[in-house]
Amino acid sequence: MEIGSIYEINPQAVTLDPPGGKEVFSLSEVEKYGKNHHRFTASGREAIALALKSIEQNNPSVKKSCLLPAYMCDTVFFPFERAGWEIHFYHINKNLKADEHELCSQINSLKPGLIFVHPYYGVDTLSAVRPLLKEWRMQGICVMEDVSQSYYLKDAGQNADYIIGSLRKWYPIPDGGFVTSNEPLFQEKLTPNESFTSGKLKLLTTKWNYLYEEGSSDEKKHLKSEYLRKNREMENWLDNFSGIGALSRESMNILSSTDEALCQNRRNANYRYLCERLKGKTQLVPILSEEDIPVSSKAAPDTRTAPLYFPIYAVNRDDLQKFLTDHDIYAPVLWPIGKENEGCLTRSERYIYDHMLALPMDQRYGQAEMAHMAEVLDQYEKLKNKDLESTPDAKSEIIAIRADANDIIATGHIMRCITIAKQLKAKGKRVLFFTADEYPRAMLENAGMEYICLHTAFDKMTLEVPALRKELKRLNCKKLLVDSYQATKEYFDSLADLCKIIYIDDCFEAVYPVDMVINYNAYHVRFPYREAYEGTARLLLGTAYVPLREEFCSRSFPDISPDKASGTGRHILISSGGGDVYNALCGILTEAVKREESSQNIFHVIVGSFNKNARELEQLAESHPNIRLHYNVANMAELMQQCTIAISAAGTMLFELCAMQIPAIFFVCADNQQYDSEFFARENRMLFAGDIRINRRECIDSIILNMEALLKNRKMQERMKCSLHEVTDGKGALRIAEEIIKL
Repeated sequence: MEIGSIYEINPQAVTLDPPGGKEVFSLSEVEKYGKNHHRFTASGREAIALALKSIEQNNPSVKKSCLLPAYMCDTVFFPFERAGWEIHFYHINKNLKADEHELCSQINSLKPGLIFVHPYYGVDTLSAVRPLLKEWRMQGICVMEDVSQSYYLKDAGQNADYIIGSLRKWYPIPDGGFVTSNEPLFQEKLTPNESFTSGKLKLLTTKWNYLYEEGSSDEKKHLKSEYLRKNREMENWLDNFSGIGALSRESMNILSSTDEALCQNRRNANYRYLCERLKGKTQLVPILSEEDIPVSSKAAPDTRTAPLYFPIYAVNRDDLQKFLTDHDIYAPVLWPIGKENEGCLTRSERYIYDHMLALPMDQRYGQAEMAHMAEVLDQYEKLKNKDLESTPDAKSEIIAIRADANDIIATGHIMRCITIAKQLKAKGKRVLFFTADEYPRAMLENAGMEYICLHTAFDKMTLEVPALRKELKRLNCKKLLVDSYQATKEYFDSLADLCKIIYIDDCFEAVYPVDMVINYNAYHVRFPYREAYEGTARLLLGTAYVPLREEFCSRSFPDISPDKASGTGRHILISSGGGDVYNALCGILTEAVKREESSQNIFHVIVGSFNKNARELEQLAESHPNIRLHYNVANMAELMQQCTIAISAAGTMLFELCAMQIPAIFFVCADNQQYDSEFFARENRMLFAGDIRINRRECIDSIILNMEALLKNRKMQERMKCSLHEVTDGKGALRIAEEIIKL
């Protein structure tokens, strides 16, 4: 049994005579858009080329600048480039949706002549953006919608000037694309490319013979290699073809004989079957939900859509694809990264390109084929789980850690958990991280940590409970450390029967049903932890438990010699957390470099893994050689040791600065940091500059003024160093690990 790959065509279905003598060709799924003009082309990219010619014909003064989604097939770029259009990109998140605020900003700044939109995999991922399309059209911006992945989508084409699509992706035809619009379409005479059509027909009928005709294994192998080789050649030819061909008569006849409603219903049934069979998987997760594909019934016979594939995110996409191929299931990667968009991709887009796999489930197949594919995926899941269970130290106690890192919550949670995990491993314990998504993957792998991705929403933790319970039970994890502000009482209650729970809680927003609570902040005294948890939970409170990395335990301190105390050219560390959500770094540096006193200072800037403003920082550094950007710092203590003072957002880094005795100015940029100001500003341990969320201008001005004052005042620096030395000895992670082991 083979599933997937290119369509096969029954040689008996190929004819030049239209069914029933019907000479006028039309498709109901194209008619549904309600446009006045339709033309059928040989491919989707040729439909784009025809639409672009039509746009220029109907609006000769159009600005030839187009905004396209960064997640896109690179062949889409070809007709734009050939027609001389300037290409810009807007960004897509992991849910395959555009951020409407960012998109509006790009529209306002670029003022493109055309915006190209694309609903993905049969679902209206454009629903939030559609109202804006009408506004942009009123501003004179042309809208082109590509429905190549959402041919059956009922809501597609709303507020689009041009709708284009590929028919080859949906049906066993040698060629096929279309463009429809209310504007007149370019009237260039289109003729079928007979050599391409005949070549495609030959290879697709060869596949039919390979699948259904008799023959030896050697003959079958030869047939397969031939049609795959020929298909590659023809697709390469199409990539380089710059003309516009017409839909062939052979394709028209096949399409005219096709029951589109039957195809749609078969796809939906296959999708819902796989949705049910693939629940609870840890090695893959469906990108779309079962609710995205509506159920057809007698009461509501008109389904709104049908999926092109069953798209999934896989933990190890290439490994899973190979496993499927070994079992004669051919799941394509959509798409390779193109040279046009490679340099502008966000982390989310790179995640899509690196982890997305398209499982075949089109109308060629029924429940038997879907059941076979589900069984193969079950085998893969068991194999990977067995690999995890058979690691060398599998017999040792497994301590689980549940934490996340992304561009919203940044890296602090996962980093402190890695620090604790290293101490647990040093004590002979096996540690296993659970994450909602793949964002922390590189951090965990670089730290040598095992992990399982649950493929869930980090901010909806109750939804992950079934999958997490399954894994905790399977691996016999008896202790779970949780570090997330998204955890709730219900979440902990649902896990309490499986393991002892340790919670890092520095907000005290509720009393949780857990076995251990950690708050290493000095401000823990503001909250009644002892009264609330008396007799129910072990408490680790205060700065003795600050989980600093091992590099901060054995340290030497920078010596500020008198001859440098009043000079310029001092080294200053600047950090604002992994995400720098409020773009504090650019704000501080932009103001600092304006001042003559700061012109010779060396600014060492920590650019976090999830910093969305990295390009702006790089531009600043290009213009100012005294700004030095640091990515993925391997030894932060070593870098700190080079610096005279530091500027930092509140958080764990303040404790690291204490351990290194670096005088610092700090500011607040998150709710959980609001109490830090009381402790660190007390007795001038550090200088507090304010909350950047409340008054950005005032906070940045305060940072700059305090920086200049502190650099000039050697006595203040010395007093601060003595005070910082008393805060922490750097052994908090070791103490936490020992208490978890004893629990």
